[in-house]
Amino acid sequence: MTKRFVKKSLALVLTILIATLMVITGAPIASAETSTNVGLAAHCLRAYREGWQYVWGGTSYGYVDCSGMIYTYNQVGGSRVDMLGSSYEWGYVSNGIPNIHGLGLHSPGHVGVYIGSGIAIDARDEYSGVVRHNVYTKSWVEWFKVAGVSYPQNGWVLLDGESFYYENGEYIVNTSRTLDGVTYYFDEDGVSNINPPSSSYEATDYSYISDHGYSYTNDDDDDDDYNYTYTDDDDDDEEQARLAEESRLAEESRLAEESRLAEESRLAEESRLEEEKRLQEEALRKQQEEEEASRRAEEEARKKAEEEARKKAEEEAKKKAEEEARKKAAEEAKKKAEEEARKKAEEEARKKAEEEAKKKAEEEKKRAEENAVIAEYDYEDTEDSKTVTAIQTRLYELGYLAKKATGYYGEDTVNAVMVFQNINDLEVTGIVTAKTYKVLTSDKAKNDFNLLEQGSFDGDSELKVTALQERLVELKYYYDEVTGFYGELTESAVKQFQKNNDLQVTGVADPETQLRIFSDKAKENPYAGSVCYGEIGALIEKLQKRLIDLRYLSGLVTGKFDDATLEAVHDYQKTAGLAEDDKLTAEQLEVFYSDKAVKSADYETMKYGFSGEDVAQLQSRLASLRYYDDKTSGVYGKSLVAAVESFQKDFDLEVTGVADAKTVEAIKTEAQRESTHVGEQLILKTATISDNALAGVADVKNVEIKMSKPDENDFSKTLIALGAVLAVVLLFTVVFVFELRKKSAKQKANKK
Repeated sequence: MTKRFVKKSLALVLTILIATLMVITGAPIASAETSTNVGLAAHCLRAYREGWQYVWGGTSYGYVDCSGMIYTYNQVGGSRVDMLGSSYEWGYVSNGIPNIHGLGLHSPGHVGVYIGSGIAIDARDEYSGVVRHNVYTKSWVEWFKVAGVSYPQNGWVLLDGESFYYENGEYIVNTSRTLDGVTYYFDEDGVSNINPPSSSYEATDYSYISDHGYSYTNDDDDDDDYNYTYTDDDDDDEEQARLAEESRLAEESRLAEESRLAEESRLAEESRLEEEKRLQEEALRKQQEEEEASRRAEEEARKKAEEEARKKAEEEAKKKAEEEARKKAAEEAKKKAEEEARKKAEEEARKKAEEEAKKKAEEEKKRAEENAVIAEYDYEDTEDSKTVTAIQTRLYELGYLAKKATGYYGEDTVNAVMVFQNINDLEVTGIVTAKTYKVLTSDKAKNDFNLLEQGSFDGDSELKVTALQERLVELKYYYDEVTGFYGELTESAVKQFQKNNDLQVTGVADPETQLRIFSDKAKENPYAGSVCYGEIGALIEKLQKRLIDLRYLSGLVTGKFDDATLEAVHDYQKTAGLAEDDKLTAEQLEVFYSDKAVKSADYETMKYGFSGEDVAQLQSRLASLRYYDDKTSGVYGKSLVAAVESFQKDFDLEVTGVADAKTVEAIKTEAQRESTHVGEQLILKTATISDNALAGVADVKNVEIKMSKPDENDFSKTLIALGAVLAVVLLFTVVFVFELRKKSAKQKANKK
């Protein structure tokens, strides 16, 4: 236990000294001549297999940190604090790691070593020690060639008992190569199926290792061995002997393995040659079988052709006999058919004559029935018969009559019937016969609806638009005056009807739309009395005026339920605790137009577009302060916005043009102060006049009281000025009377 503690302590001291040297010099101590990539990979494998411990800053055998594990291999890696920066070649792991053993791996604050075949080793932490893992299971960012380490370009290398072959700086995978007459196969990890002669290796895995240190040996040439050895001070001769024996046994084992692999290669080659011979014999046998099969097939084909020719001749003979029999039978059948046809023609002629006679009689009867008069001019419904009403109602539904049924068959009805008969290819008489009535009441009756759209208007003899507007009024889609002109209001009403009646919403009254509007299937407006987004007209004007009164909407009244109006309606609904919707129902409008309507949260804040008495009062006060010189209209216009902005600027308020509570209070206070100042000035002037009158030097006729001319639109200012003048006159009168009495008393005293 004590010895182990001492070893750890010495390792830590040595690590600190080496780290200090690395920081000062910033350069590796060993060179690439004695350090190879497979040597570094084998070094890291040993660290993993021997369970080296993690010690922060450690660089001694068995006790290392992440960079110390690399550094303990011949002191390679360059600056321990920046091994990536010391590298002369690097790349991103996300782009793929080259097939090179002993590459350094880097992530922020950590390094490791790639040993090939998708495996990496790193000294992780105090709890994990040295770990081996799939390189892509840890978030490595860059790979780099470790400074001080040589990387082969071409040739064989041996790592952990497995052979790899490098070409152009990377070991090859999933392929084969024939080298010196021997074919080698390399799997997906780059491992060869057989090992080459030991003299072929460019660098080995330096497999010799001791308990307390390690040494590496080049297998290229026993006379050119080089080694690098690190041991503790506690090593002794016995340990060296043991290590030498292990090295000898390892070499014998390696040579035996090479012999075994060579024998396996020889046996594999013999097996391959035998397999090739077997395949050749198999191919020859198969070829002979195919030739025999081809000969047999040709013989069978010849026999088959002869048999088919014989059968064909027999078939042709049979067909010829059958054809002759068929022709004979056909001739006999033809004669029989001609006889039967003659008899049938005579019978059909007789039946046809009878049928035509019967048909003529039926047509005459039908014509008489069709020409039977159902209704004509001057007919009128009775209590028992509503025939005229039914005819007029149908004509109205089809667009031939502009007004609903009256029950009297007058000139309008006659004209409508004539137009109907003309359009429906009937005899034009103006009389509703049975035939006309049948067509009129059928689903095939043609309508007289022309396309009506914005800009259409009634002609001298047709009231198409008027009839459309009246019907829309009846169905509660149109609330304005019936004008006979198809404007925006009519278009909006048609759109609402189309939407509620499952028609294409165009705003154009095409024949299909008119046919539905004038039919008894037309649906009344389910939102009658409501106002909906997209509508226009008087109801929307009323809505906008009320929204302006409640301070939810600013600007002009347009009569269009546009986006700005919809936003104001949503604000009202939210304030009133209603669900947000694109319409206001009749029940909601009843409250909306009453005193119960909830005012806007900004009701006390006046801004552009608002109107009311408070706006008029604001204009009056700003006029008294000489900021506003326009009309006191009670409408918050652009001139009032400019006046408020000027006042806010002069009194260090936020310049918004909006009269919020703070601005209104400041204007009110300043107006009161100004009014008080004017009153004080009037009192001072009045006192001066009084003093002059008492001194006898005042000429009342020449007294001039200078006052600013009041704004003709500012009623409150006028009242203040008038009150001041009256006060002056009253005060002057009192002084004058007092002086007269004083003078009179003095005269009386003199008389005495």
